[in-house]
Amino acid sequence: MNNIPAILIYIALLVFTNMAQALEVSASVDKNPVMVDESFILTVSANGDVARDAFDPSFLMKDFVVGRTSISSQTKMVNFDTTRTTTWSTVLIPQKKGRFTIPAFDVDGAKTQSLEVLVIPASSSAATGGRDLFITTHVDVEKAYLQQQIRYTVKLHLGKDLQRGSLSSPTLANADIRQIGKDKEYNDIVEGRRYRIIERSFAIIAQQSGTFTIEGPLFEGEVIDNSRQSFGLFNRGKTVNRVGPSQSITVLPIPSNYSQHWLPSDFVQLDDEWQGNSAEYVAGEPITRTITLTAVGVVEEQLPEIISHYPDSVKTYPDQAETATVEKDATLIAQRKESIAIIPSEAGQLVVPEVRIPWFNTLTQKTEYAVLPEQTLSIVPATTTLPSAIPLPPRVETQQSAEEIAPLPASSNSSKQALPQYWLWLTFGLVILWLLTLLLWWKQVSLLKSAAKKANNSLVRTTQQEQQLWQSLEKSFHKNNLVDIQKYLPLWLGHYTQNNQASLAHSLKVIDELALTEEVESLLASRYGKNQYDWNSSKLQKILRGLRKNGRIEGSPEHHLRSMYPTS
Repeated sequence: MNNIPAILIYIALLVFTNMAQALEVSASVDKNPVMVDESFILTVSANGDVARDAFDPSFLMKDFVVGRTSISSQTKMVNFDTTRTTTWSTVLIPQKKGRFTIPAFDVDGAKTQSLEVLVIPASSSAATGGRDLFITTHVDVEKAYLQQQIRYTVKLHLGKDLQRGSLSSPTLANADIRQIGKDKEYNDIVEGRRYRIIERSFAIIAQQSGTFTIEGPLFEGEVIDNSRQSFGLFNRGKTVNRVGPSQSITVLPIPSNYSQHWLPSDFVQLDDEWQGNSAEYVAGEPITRTITLTAVGVVEEQLPEIISHYPDSVKTYPDQAETATVEKDATLIAQRKESIAIIPSEAGQLVVPEVRIPWFNTLTQKTEYAVLPEQTLSIVPATTTLPSAIPLPPRVETQQSAEEIAPLPASSNSSKQALPQYWLWLTFGLVILWLLTLLLWWKQVSLLKSAAKKANNSLVRTTQQEQQLWQSLEKSFHKNNLVDIQKYLPLWLGHYTQNNQASLAHSLKVIDELALTEEVESLLASRYGKNQYDWNSSKLQKILRGLRKNGRIEGSPEHHLRSMYPTS
């Protein structure tokens, strides 16, 4: 019983000793001094059972580039005495010369000692033995306008053979950064030493004005170490980390007097292409116009919508715009293509107004315009010639019987009686008058029969042409062939309105039926509209059948056009 207090005191001392060991931490660096852009390793060790996330090196980012942190744990037991050690190894890279203090770290209440690191300028002199690996960076302009492309070039200089490695992108807040082109690889001599150089280019487009610092890219890799510690064919790899020097840039805001769509570039161009490149176009038939906007040094998201205007006499059906960004000669090139189907409704001269796109020239610092000049198209009337698939109707000939004219009565020579002189003259005059009357009657009958023949032939020809067109139109409806429907519909409507030269739009205007016009608009929109869709021809077929049978559309008021086939 007398030994119980001593035992308790001994146990307390053991617990206190273990706690003290758990709170014991230290910090060290693997090299000091270090060169600018040369990496070194900060090691923090803790004896005891601590959490793996107890160490946080993020506050060192003010003076260093903080790389990855590796964590290792080790447990030892000697004479039943268990010791656990946790080690954190963090890669740090200084970006400028000077003396820097790594402050004490707090790990679960225990603090490390502070460290002072000397950073010297990068040098390849004999005193330092030359640099085996380093990075240089360059920007083509130090001042740029908002959303203007900045060309950023990185060169990785390798003095030793590379086993593996990765190079990150530069960083800049509120900026679009993308690599342009492929890596270039070549050899060059820098300060008396031959290096293998890998060159990579980036396009940086700042989205905010002000003065900023572009942080250099980080290289992490492994080079072959040809030191004496290598054994035979097995060369040891040496882990290296380098960071490129930072670059300061000034991003200018949009000029206060600029009110147009902001498109900063040194070259912008508008082009258009007309389908077929024909000097004449046909009324009622679609014309496809493709307008292309090209701008250098921007991305596709910066391109504005192309606004083009057209007269009221045409129908327009724009297609979905196509955009793309490509690179050429280490420069971004953005393009926007817009296609539009134009259907003129009238023959004559169609004047298409000019198209103007404003842009800001970064070289001259002035507002300029990319222009498509005004153009005049020649629109010819729609042809009414039947397609070759429709045979021309045979000409119907009617047989005309010859008129038999009664012979003149012969003069009576049997009369042996002598007539008075005046009776001879009277008889002769009456015969002459009768002959003239008979001649005039015969000519009148001939003219009437000829007119009837022409009228009959014209009626037969018109009827047969209409029937041929209607049959072709019906076949197109059954197959739901939109191309053939659009081909035969203007021809049949031209016969219906008794104006074979009329365009589709003109015939619809003459018929003046809302349901028919809406269905034709739906047909055209399904073919040339921005959002194309499957169109069913059954409704239009029903409308045209009623129009052909009754001269009007079912459910609509009496139409002013008479039926092509009036009932008796």
